Amino acid sequence: MKPLPTFSVLLFFNIGDSLLTRNIAALITAAAVITILVITAAFLDWRFWYRWHTLPENAGEWPASYYQPVVEVTGDKQPFFPLADANNASIESEALNAAAVWAEAHNSAALIVLHRGVVQLERYWQDIQADSLFSGRAMTRSFISPLIAKAIQEGSINSVDDPVALYLPEWGDDPRGQITIRNLLHNLSGLENPMLAGDPDPDNKNTRLALGGDFRAAALRFDLANQPGEFFALSNANAQLLGAVLESATGEEYESYFNTRLWQPLGAGPSYLYTDSENGMPAVYCCFRATPRDWLRYGAALLNDGRVGEKQLWPKGWVDEMTTPSQFSPNYGYQIWVGNPDPSLGRIYVQGGDLVAPHGEPIASEGVFFLEGGGYRTMYVLPEHELVILRLGYYDANWKTSTLPNLILPGLRKIDNAVEPEEITE
Repeated sequence: MKPLPTFSVLLFFNIGDSLLTRNIAALITAAAVITILVITAAFLDWRFWYRWHTLPENAGEWPASYYQPVVEVTGDKQPFFPLADANNASIESEALNAAAVWAEAHNSAALIVLHRGVVQLERYWQDIQADSLFSGRAMTRSFISPLIAKAIQEGSINSVDDPVALYLPEWGDDPRGQITIRNLLHNLSGLENPMLAGDPDPDNKNTRLALGGDFRAAALRFDLANQPGEFFALSNANAQLLGAVLESATGEEYESYFNTRLWQPLGAGPSYLYTDSENGMPAVYCCFRATPRDWLRYGAALLNDGRVGEKQLWPKGWVDEMTTPSQFSPNYGYQIWVGNPDPSLGRIYVQGGDLVAPHGEPIASEGVFFLEGGGYRTMYVLPEHELVILRLGYYDANWKTSTLPNLILPGLRKIDNAVEPEEITE
């Protein structure tokens, strides 16, 4: 017969000392409680609770210091676009000044106007400079569309009509696995979309996605609420799931694929993605921090359908597909806003909902599309006029999306025999 372990002897051998027995029992109980607490803390996602308890007072505009940890996207910084002078100014100064005055009065931090490859205006406010890192918030999600296109071109993904079950094994036998990549790009996944409130509820799945220690797992927890492909709802989870699809299909971490396929060939400099944990997955839907100039580079690439110098960053013609809306949302393409809304309906965030963007009058340019993030960060691309306008800044109660481009467009000069500009160093 094997001897009893020491703790068994102490428990079952009559030592004649009830006080000692109680102390030992208390120690064993305490050890058990500590073990349970450690396991529970890990299960309940300690990082989420830390972030939730340290939320900034201004829930609508978190400081950069709050978005930790981050992963660097190194880029490969190249010369910026040339700045306009008397020889290549192509927009009347009165129009540019009017836009700058309006932008400053509406809580802006940066305004850059690029026309035909030349910077016509570059203004900064609120301690922001050309080399300041600035979060694009939801503008971030627009990157996933050209990255998916690149993965298709490289053969890692078959088609945007692939069901996500091919790439997300967790949904292999789940009805959610029949959601297509196109559904996710168009925000037609049919997944539930609990809106974030000013005071985030810890049980809200969007709150869990925003603050949790595992972005992939948080996105996979969203349940079906509507038939995929038939209901539009702007959703953080859709963008994050696209990132998960990309990682699974390519076998590369999102930040690496983003850097080598887009950010480096774009000629952009060091920037940062917010991650769920150290060495974890980046947020695909939000919070990428780059300089205003590097944000503009991306807008210029969209204007030129992925052409940057001698490089074609994604399949030619992708921007046309990317900016084609679905029948369920005439103003939304593949993770990007397109066109002008019906004035009687407005630009909605959720089908059938009453939350409407403050668009204002129609933008006077055919084929306009734009990136939009919290605080009305907006990058407009106007192919008809070879124009890109970047506005970075913060929330303003009197903001109208159409005002800046409509102030600038009347100032465009007619340019004949335009000469391709040369790049200059910063």
